[in-house]
Amino acid sequence: MIDATTTEAVLMARLQSLRWKAGLRCPRCGHRDCAIHAKGRDGRRKLRCSGCGRTFNDLTGTPLARSHLPLTLWAKAARLMACGPQTCSSLSVKLHVKLATAWRVRKIIMDVLKDSELRRILVNEDSP
Repeated sequence: MIDATTTEAVLMARLQSLRWKAGLRCPRCGHRDCAIHAKGRDGRRKLRCSGCGRTFNDLTGTPLARSHLPLTLWAKAARLMACGPQTCSSLSVKLHVKLATAWRVRKIIMDVLKDSELRRILVNEDSP
C-alpha cells in the first residue's frame, strides 16, 4: 500500500506509466505527436497536441481531471474509502479540507475505485 511518505512525483510517475502504456496520445484526436507545452502552478506538465493544437495534462479524461488538489490527498482519500465507507464529515476532518471539498472528493473517489487502473495508482493494490 502507498504510505504517508509517498510523494506527488511518485504518484504522478505511476499515473503516467499506467495511463500511457501504449505511448502518449492526445485524448481528443488520438494523435501521437504531443510535446510538453508548459508546467502548471502545481508542477504538473501540460502537453500540446500537434494534430489538433489542444492542451491537456496527465489527468485529462479521468475522474481527477480539472482538480487542483494534490495527488497525495486523492491517494489518502482513496485509501480511506477503500478501507470502508466514510462520511463527508469524517473525510473533511481526516483530509483537513472543507466539507464541500470532502463531498466532492468522496463523490469522485467512489467513481475512481470502480476503475481498476486508477485504483491501482491511488491505493496501490495488485490487479485482480
